[in-house]
Amino acid sequence: MSDLETSLPLTPSNMAHQGEQFHAWAALQKYVHSDESTKLVPWSFTPRPLNDDDVEIKITHCGICGTDIHQLTNVSTIQSQLLLLPEISMLLTLPPSLQGWNRAVYPLVPGHEFVGHVTHLGSSVTHLKHGDRVGVSPVCASCGGCGLCAGGHAQLCADKVTTYNGTYKGFQTYGGYADRVRVQAKWAVRIPDAIGSDEAAPLLCAGITTYTPFKHHNIGANTRVGIVGIGGLGHLAVQWARAKSCRRILVISSSDSKRAESTTLGATGFITLSDPNLNALPTSPLAKSLDVLFVTGSSATIPWAALLNLVDNLGKVVLLDLPEVPISLPAASLIYRHISLVGSFTGSTEDLEEMLTFAAEKGVRPWIKKVPMAEVNKGVDMVIKGGVRYRVVLVKDGAEN
Repeated sequence: MSDLETSLPLTPSNMAHQGEQFHAWAALQKYVHSDESTKLVPWSFTPRPLNDDDVEIKITHCGICGTDIHQLTNVSTIQSQLLLLPEISMLLTLPPSLQGWNRAVYPLVPGHEFVGHVTHLGSSVTHLKHGDRVGVSPVCASCGGCGLCAGGHAQLCADKVTTYNGTYKGFQTYGGYADRVRVQAKWAVRIPDAIGSDEAAPLLCAGITTYTPFKHHNIGANTRVGIVGIGGLGHLAVQWARAKSCRRILVISSSDSKRAESTTLGATGFITLSDPNLNALPTSPLAKSLDVLFVTGSSATIPWAALLNLVDNLGKVVLLDLPEVPISLPAASLIYRHISLVGSFTGSTEDLEEMLTFAAEKGVRPWIKKVPMAEVNKGVDMVIKGGVRYRVVLVKDGAEN
């Protein structure tokens, strides 16, 4: 058993924490849009002891991520939208292994892109101080001693702990739909003064998820980039590409409704999945017109053969969306043209700090819709229904930005 999974024994030094209560919005069972009895409810819990390398954060803002919907409903965001239709909800039954991601452990307190202020520090924490404005991403702890941690890839550490629905030293982790949280201090990153807390929150998941591939694959001014899907992830990927002066920024969307917004975000081109130029590949002018293709939309419904023809020889396809069903790819395109298929999962603390600094300098900001934390169920339903441009952010009553 790893150190991060070992239970901390109850001793006189930490027994004092047993009477303290944090307050959150929790799901006590699987969330069903049409069933009021399954909505998130106010819930109080005893926090885990504050370890020497921990900080306690008073939360002010928390974004609602598609992963939250996966965890709350145990199905994907798109499946959740289908479940709003009675004629489909009666028919939609998937194998347990395909109904979402990790199984939710109840009570479930979601939220893994949040901002707040440091209120308490462990005895060994020296890089933060009381009152610092910090943010937390989908990972809240790692071992710190393995090769991945030492090499700047701590988010891939075998002993990493997810910010919610995980286990840290024997205690269940709870996320940002709460008033306070305790995390390993190295995973709490300072927020630059130039970025408001409401806009910083989505950067800690959607932002870092899309930024990290730009960094690790050296995507820059000479790169031709394509982005499939313009939502919480895609609208930030377009902005990163613009900020890095990419030579081409082609948006591929399921409909024409986001064409104007894509141009505003920085796209130099726009096509839909039904565009004749896409379906006429490999003979159309778009053939081999991209060096990197980001897949941020639902990869289960993507016409892979057509999209791979957009990618030039030696190009890359970066998967950022976890499909709800297995995907099928034409292997010949990958093999004969040396196209690489890669994934990307959030980022390290170094990546987070670099990303926030770059966003502050270049003006990269998420498009958000703010909802009071007390109306969390409204916010969740907005994400399930779709149509939000492009991220819902929960705001605590009286929180300063």
